[in-house]
Amino acid sequence: SDLLTFSPRLARSWEFSHDSLSIVFHLRTDVYWHDGVKFTSQDVVFTHSLQTNPETGWDGITFKDHIIEVTAPDDSTVIYRFDQRYPYMLMDAVEGYIVPEHILKDIPPARIHSSNFGRSPVGTGPFIFKDWVFQQNITLERNPNYHDKGKPYLNKVIFKILPDELTIFNELINREIDLAYRISPHYFIKVEKLWEKKKTHAHPYRLPGRAYDFIGWNLFEPRSYFEIIGSKEGEKDTSAIRKLVPHRLFSSQKVRAALTMAINRDELRQVVLEGLAIPLDGPIPPILWAYNDTVLYRWDYNPSLAKKFLREEGWRDEDGDGILEKDSIEFCFEMYTNAGNSRRERAIVIVQDQLKKIGVKVIPKIVEPAFLFGYILPERQYDAALIGWNVGLKVYLTPLFHSKTFFLPFHFTGYLSPKYDRLEDMALSAKTFEQAKKYWNEIAKMLSYELPYTWLYYEYFCVAVDSRFKGTVFDVRGPFVNVESWWIPAEEKLQRDRL
Repeated sequence: SDLLTFSPRLARSWEFSHDSLSIVFHLRTDVYWHDGVKFTSQDVVFTHSLQTNPETGWDGITFKDHIIEVTAPDDSTVIYRFDQRYPYMLMDAVEGYIVPEHILKDIPPARIHSSNFGRSPVGTGPFIFKDWVFQQNITLERNPNYHDKGKPYLNKVIFKILPDELTIFNELINREIDLAYRISPHYFIKVEKLWEKKKTHAHPYRLPGRAYDFIGWNLFEPRSYFEIIGSKEGEKDTSAIRKLVPHRLFSSQKVRAALTMAINRDELRQVVLEGLAIPLDGPIPPILWAYNDTVLYRWDYNPSLAKKFLREEGWRDEDGDGILEKDSIEFCFEMYTNAGNSRRERAIVIVQDQLKKIGVKVIPKIVEPAFLFGYILPERQYDAALIGWNVGLKVYLTPLFHSKTFFLPFHFTGYLSPKYDRLEDMALSAKTFEQAKKYWNEIAKMLSYELPYTWLYYEYFCVAVDSRFKGTVFDVRGPFVNVESWWIPAEEKLQRDRL
């Protein structure tokens, strides 16, 4: 997919100012909110004020870092003013959905997430929210006043909540549901085989995804983080970082490289994802323009070399119990993952077995996601964690590795590097993508060598849709990028399509 070219929806057109520091958007004048109120530039200005208010808690707030002002000279014009020129100006301006000022203006930003708007949203899109039956379904109905005249073609879209993967598979094959996405590899391969034999109407699509799994290594001792930083809420500052104690195991790059070489990632991809994943050796996903696998360090599966690296770091099995020791410390650690994710639960057991073969003892800790992502990782109270991230459509690693985000939840490994900071700052401020690419190449090379993460695999996005639906487009943006254009030929309609 082309992730750098934009097409207008709420805007008719846009242009850059002569100094290239502003973008002027000319909005459509035929757009209405689902409650009948006209959409105007004031909604855009209001949305930006919410997005950039920390009390709102919007996770995309950093996309707006370089936007210094958003103004509306009239009801159909919006001007975004930036503090510098850089390649992602347009993407940063349009990041995030526009919300209705007339509904949300009197709600404090901190309370919007818990307001009734979350249960009964009002938008401008092709379908209108009808109802939500908890743990059963969400129903959307056709918007008769949608600005793209004649669309949408479908009268209704119903999202069903089903209890497990087997139920999803059976209902898909029996045509009780029309689409399933993020299908588990086991059932997706079954759908593919049935489709090849012409025994199902469910057309499977295997696409580049937007998710990867990795092992994050804590570079500082959990106890020292708690005592020096974690226990001093409101006093977290960079001067305290110097007092942190390096992790007894993972502060060594050579140890991290050894552990990476001891993990058979090909086996993981085959066993855990049945081959529905591709290798990933660095921080930039293959769907993004800056991806360049030729610059990466590769730590291929090599348990013999892994053992050699560990010996050189002083790790030996002195007492013959099968576990390495150094200075009376066993090479033993806890590895966390989130409960309810069967893929990661299987992966952590395989990793445990593989590392045992080189004398490393892993204790799996499978905990509730809210506890893991809400406390264990942000407060650095772990040794290693096997988790994953969903990927944005912009090359942007600041929340994960830049020192200015050291105390933020996503930056949980404690990675610190002035060189990295300089490279990413230059990449993000480069005038063109071509200029930025040389910095991203350096970053990819650097992180693939230093290994704050051991990248495991990059997943395929698996979706299947009933073949009677025409006009469907699926790509890395998701399964519903053009749902307003889906249609069903009259001769292929089922009985429930005619209700």
